[in-house]
Order: sequence, then structure tokens, then C-alpha cells
Amino acid sequence: MKTKHSSKAERYAEEIGKRFISDRISHAYSFGDGHINDTFCLVTDKESYICQRIRGKIDTGILEHNYLLYSELFEKADLLYPRWLKTSENSFFYNDANGDRWRVYKMIGGETAVLPLDKDMCFACGKGLAGFHLILQKLKEKPLATYPMLHDLDHYYDRYLRVLDHGLSGETRDAEVEKYISSRIQDFLDIRTDRSAVIHGDPKLANILFEDGRIKAFIDLDTIMQGSLLEDIADCVRSCCVKEGKIDEDLMEAFLRGYQSEESTLLSLEEISLLPRMISKIRFELGLRYYTDAIAKEKSFKEKYPGYLLEKARNNLALL
Repeated sequence: MKTKHSSKAERYAEEIGKRFISDRISHAYSFGDGHINDTFCLVTDKESYICQRIRGKIDTGILEHNYLLYSELFEKADLLYPRWLKTSENSFFYNDANGDRWRVYKMIGGETAVLPLDKDMCFACGKGLAGFHLILQKLKEKPLATYPMLHDLDHYYDRYLRVLDHGLSGETRDAEVEKYISSRIQDFLDIRTDRSAVIHGDPKLANILFEDGRIKAFIDLDTIMQGSLLEDIADCVRSCCVKEGKIDEDLMEAFLRGYQSEESTLLSLEEISLLPRMISKIRFELGLRYYTDAIAKEKSFKEKYPGYLLEKARNNLALL
């Protein structure tokens, strides 16, 4: 909803939006709950738009390369996707005086869902992800990795060890969390899977839009990359098939029925049987990343309130 008084950041987003949108922007407001980019909604009399500040050292050349690859396919598909706008200088990105990069695209109408989902919704999530995966496998070339270390547990564990050695921020360390990490890390490092497919990379519930009980669109496509289909499924199940803080077996079964209902041979039954272990690995990886950020000087995730990162770590490591 529009706030009574726009913040400085929202007013600035309006000014950025004028570089992309010719219609008068009536107002802007902060949008979503993303961990990385800063996102605003720009409202005109005709349309609503998403305006994003690209944070960090992300290579926008890679983002544009991948966008041109997948947008060609999605134009012919039954799933919608964020269509980027260009500036008056014919660029997908605007670089401001502060060195920040911005992009704008039309908001996709649709509904987001909140937990807990029912079986029908979980079935729809599985079916939609399978359809999305089938489209991505038709890319004429492999996408480049915007986040090359995504789902690379070796990398995240190395960072954790480096932080323990010399990167502490002064935050109180959690002995229980560290003991759990030490006891389980090798088990999860030993889980390997084929990484030659093309995946979404972050197919969590917040990145799915629904309409009439089916998936209308996947959003936040910056993470499209080569990777493991099984990891992508596990990440989606981890986010969607949850009841009372735990993976619900009946909901997961509904999800898998949906995934397998698409006439696809993307994964064998033997590979799908490894899903529970892969879900545990994804949760462990997230817990490790959140805990590392909680005690590190340089953080990847936003600390939304004091103790947020440690809380997320403990939730994903199932220690609360």
C-alpha cells in the first residue's frame, strides 16, 4: 500500500523510473521482502512497474546475456516472465551518480501464496516447476552464472571457516550451532548430483505467482544458471511443502505428483528418491550461510532486525 509520506528512497525510485517510463508516475512504495536487491513499485494511471536497484558486484552484462536467452523462449510459452524495459538511451540498465545500477519491468498480475499450502497448491507448484524446467532445457546455449557459487556448499563452508579465523564482527557466537555444523558438514559435502541442467536457482514460494490454482509466472530470474534439477526441486519443496515449520510428507508427495504429471523424463525415479537428503542439504546450506553472515563483518543477507540472521540460521538447521 502507498504510505502517507513517501520516503527519500521511494522518491528517488520515482526519479529513476522516469528514465524508463513515459507515463506520469503517481507514487512509489517499497515492495517485497528480497534479501539482496532493493525493490520498489512504481504506480501510473495505466500500469504498475517494478523498479530494482541491483546491489553488490553483480555483472549486469551477464544478467542481460541470460535475459536475452530466456526471454526468447518465454515469449512462446504459457508462463509469463518479467519483461524488462529500456531507458530512453536504449539500455536495460540505468547507472546513477552513486554507481548503483537500476532496471524496470512491468508488474505481472497474479497472486502470491502464504503457508501452509494445501495439496492442490503443492501439486500446482510441482507441475509449474516441471513446465518451467522443460522450457529452460530448450535454451540455445547455457546461461552464464550470475551467482557462480550458488548451492556450492564447499564454497560456503570455506567462507564459514575463514570468518571463524579472522572475520568476526563481534557478534556472540552460538556453540550449539557450530557443534551441529561440525557434526553434519561431511555428510552433506558427500551428496553430489548432476549439475548440467538449467535451473531457476531460487524457486521459493515468494518467487511464484498463481492464478486460478495454477502457476502463472516465476519471477526473480537472475539466478537462472546451470545446476542440479534435484537441488532446484528440493529448494522449492523446502519452501512450499511446509506445515508447522516442518516438511510435510503428504504435501511433498502432492508436489512430486505434480512434477511428474508433466510428460517429462528430466529425472529418474532413483534420482527423485534422493530428494529428502537433498532437502536436508539445502536447509543446512542456508543455515550455514545465515550463521556465517550473523558473525561476519561483511554480510550477504540483510539483517532485518537484531538477531534476524541467527534466527534464520537456527530455523534452517532445525535447532529452535
